[in-house]
Amino acid sequence: MGISLEKLQQLVTVARCGSFSRAAAELNISQPALSRSIAAIEARYGVPLFNRLGHGVELTSSGAQTIEQIKSLLQDFRVLENNLHLIGQGKAGKLSLGMSPLLASQILSKFVSGFFDAESMAQLQVLIRPGKQLLDAIKNDEIELFFFPESHIDPDEDLHTELIGYISPTFVVRSGHPLLERATITVSDLSEFPWASSVEPPFAPAIPSPGRLICDNYHILRESLASTNLVGICSTEFVEAELANKTLHAIRVEDFPLIDTPIYVAKLRARVHSPLAATSIERVRSFLRS
Repeated sequence: MGISLEKLQQLVTVARCGSFSRAAAELNISQPALSRSIAAIEARYGVPLFNRLGHGVELTSSGAQTIEQIKSLLQDFRVLENNLHLIGQGKAGKLSLGMSPLLASQILSKFVSGFFDAESMAQLQVLIRPGKQLLDAIKNDEIELFFFPESHIDPDEDLHTELIGYISPTFVVRSGHPLLERATITVSDLSEFPWASSVEPPFAPAIPSPGRLICDNYHILRESLASTNLVGICSTEFVEAELANKTLHAIRVEDFPLIDTPIYVAKLRARVHSPLAATSIERVRSFLRS
């Protein structure tokens, strides 16, 4: 049998105590059993580690070199053990995840701010892409999981998806926008103004528009909406501050009611996922409407 962690600890304890009897008491084993254990190590490797001096012991030159290496190994083991505890608690490890642009704009900063607490040793990589690109990324092992709004990807037998919450969309325009002067607004009214969105709006094929801004950065979209006659759809939470200070205004389109958008997490069915991934799913869930 090779040397074990227990035997390494015995060697370090004997060296520190300078006595088999004191070391045995500290280790809670009998002194003869400890003496036999140390002698067996010396015999196995052919290296005398201790000089026996009356009632005590001292390290030989080889023993002193060995103890220094053992101390380093034990320190590495303690670090490993601590890291394993953190990994098991979802506070360490490496996680690569994906988010759709709309969802990332709404929750990513809050997600990151709470991700790195005082005990965290985690590494986080976030890929922000439309749903179809995230689907390719997870199949290519670039990410472990991703979050997306309903209908952004087609059903796929390789994926396990789970509903984790909802976001509330709203039509928005700038303060002073001509649409705000109308008592009622319909989809046909929207065709008079350019559109801002991360993807083509659902009614785009049916209604001509004088222009389109397609941009997957919602922060840029928000700024553009506030300074032009663009019309867009954003999550209510993402433009909450702008609605409050009236930089942007929510409008109601009579023949196009908006409903809450379901948000899903997607994982590959055949994979065992890390505790860090599970922790991240719960964090994202906490930022969404139930």
